[in-house]
Amino acid sequence: MKKVALPLALSFLILFLVISGCTQAPVTPPVTTPPTTAIPTTPAPVTTNPPVGMGTPGPTQSLPPQYSLTFQVTTNGRTTDPITYVALNGGNGMNFVGLIEVSLTKPDGAVQSQTMNSPHFMGQNVAFPCSTFQNRVEIWTTAPEVGRIKVYDEIVPFKSLNP
Repeated sequence: MKKVALPLALSFLILFLVISGCTQAPVTPPVTTPPTTAIPTTPAPVTTNPPVGMGTPGPTQSLPPQYSLTFQVTTNGRTTDPITYVALNGGNGMNFVGLIEVSLTKPDGAVQSQTMNSPHFMGQNVAFPCSTFQNRVEIWTTAPEVGRIKVYDEIVPFKSLNP
């Protein structure tokens, strides 16, 4: 029995090595490409500017103290249904400011506008579907003696950096 086991084991081992060698993928030679003339490239500088479609936030003005208003710009934080809210928090000018115009610009340049008409109240808000990256929000007010002025113009990130 011992004389049969050793040749049987060796033949099994040789058969295994032959079969395993046959099942390997064939080696493909590397693809050679014809030489081309290299065009020197310079790496693009990394900028933190907002995308071109949104533009750059410009200067804003302050309302006189008797017409002052405060606003809050927030997002819902849900990437499946992104919404930016602009709310009127209050201020001395709630009874005097006639019209509040709010516009949101997405990174692709699409602009959406909504208005808040008087009578104004605390918590009055408008909601915009927005980008999940960042959006530009502008708020314009129309007050007596001052006219129409821009009081808010910021690039608003969809999610804050703080957890």
